[in-house]
Amino acid sequence: MHSSLSDTIQARRKLLVDFLSPVLGDLAQQAYPLWEDMDKLSDLLGRSVQHWADLSFCERLYAVTPEANPYSAVMSSEDAAKNQKIHHELLLPYINKACNAQLQLTEVYISSSLHRSCITAIQPVIEGCEVRGYIIGDFDLRRLPQEEHALFPEATWRQIKGDPAIRKQLFHQRFVPRAIDEYIDDVINILDELVVERGIFRVSLRFSSSRATLWVMEDPYDEHTHVLNEILDPSICLVYPRRAYPENAKVMTDMVRPILERFRELRKADDVVYLRTGTLNIISGLVEVNFSCDGTHMMPAEMFLEKDEAFWFGVSE
Repeated sequence: MHSSLSDTIQARRKLLVDFLSPVLGDLAQQAYPLWEDMDKLSDLLGRSVQHWADLSFCERLYAVTPEANPYSAVMSSEDAAKNQKIHHELLLPYINKACNAQLQLTEVYISSSLHRSCITAIQPVIEGCEVRGYIIGDFDLRRLPQEEHALFPEATWRQIKGDPAIRKQLFHQRFVPRAIDEYIDDVINILDELVVERGIFRVSLRFSSSRATLWVMEDPYDEHTHVLNEILDPSICLVYPRRAYPENAKVMTDMVRPILERFRELRKADDVVYLRTGTLNIISGLVEVNFSCDGTHMMPAEMFLEKDEAFWFGVSE
């Protein structure tokens, strides 16, 4: 687990460098003796992208001079890719940094020809202190070998400001109770049972429209929306059979009701800034709340329960 999205991206880049460096480094050593013979150099690169080779997933492989000018033929397992334009200006900032034999990676970019996310690896061809040129590999992210385990940033508090037009009119509006507000205690009772006892792993309570949207463990890609009279009918529990609470849940069972009750408190705490939507996901452990100012907060459930009214209303958004 990494602390931020940026940290996760950097970790992924390091894994990619560690994976590509031995292959491209070995290729650079083979290319050095052939550097003066462009036909042999191109033939070497061509063999390296064949379907049986270590770089078979490479979109294009070619060599450039120390100034990033074309030096070899562009080799690819796809004939169309050979004729695609090479953007040398993309290479220059990284080539200027390549003062040793280490592989460099560009930032991820959208290829103008493929219309997909790509990344380019730049491997110096060096003998002693002399830079003969660079081996360039263009990779479509979709074709890169994937790590067995995914890396995700660690969940933390995030605040996202919404539509400025809504924020501008904030103090010209006042809280108007909706039908769900009158029956919120009964709604909480039903939702607590659905989450703790009946396989609901995510619930979104939309106060403005008096409805709830539910996601079920055994059918996570679908969503089930219920209007108020459906939520209030205890018979809804027959629709969702009893299921064991998921072992991989990050939210403990005794936290579910306090979180739902906190939604109720945030709904009633202020006549101007009040809760419109509250969402709980017991698997990710995240709570998301959206307010009348169109501001949204996302944070781990434990953090959400720790925050008092001073956090939510002590400082104007």
